[in-house]
Amino acid sequence: MFKGFVKNLVILSVIIFIAGCSMLPKKDPDVIITTEPMLTKPQEGEIDKITTADSINLDFVDDEGLTLGNNIIYFDYDKYSVDKKEDKLIIKKYSSYMKKYRNSTVRIEGHADERGSRAYNLALGEKRAENIKEILLINGVSKDSIEVVSYGEENPATEGANEDAHSLNRRVEIVFSNSGK
Repeated sequence: MFKGFVKNLVILSVIIFIAGCSMLPKKDPDVIITTEPMLTKPQEGEIDKITTADSINLDFVDDEGLTLGNNIIYFDYDKYSVDKKEDKLIIKKYSSYMKKYRNSTVRIEGHADERGSRAYNLALGEKRAENIKEILLINGVSKDSIEVVSYGEENPATEGANEDAHSLNRRVEIVFSNSGK
């Protein structure tokens, strides 16, 4: 009787495993892949000459909106903290501009690489974007001026399954919804 129970338990486990695998989320074939946001990334060795919010010119990025030049902050694997001085300067530049132009609004878009589940990557993208939002708020930007969106792994900057591609996809992009001018 015990052998029959174990046999039925093994068969039931296999059936549940197979059924579970068929229910795993599949990649959406209709997702549009674009690399255009990467066009705002400065070339290696390029120096940012902006010193004050007064001297900032807005750059137009395709149909996505306006930026203050470099609008992308990259993250280490499975991290959402902003540690690099250059990234803090990007956020400070946006804070200064938004305090000067009080009607300006930004959309903070969180992204993740393809590793991890879809739900996990959406949550990680949101944590990254929320962290940037918190820094903007600490620097005096109005909470009504900030929208947070997470795309998780659904909007990769580049295709690929290597560390170079993954590192470019772990990012937050800051884009103006309204420049305030």
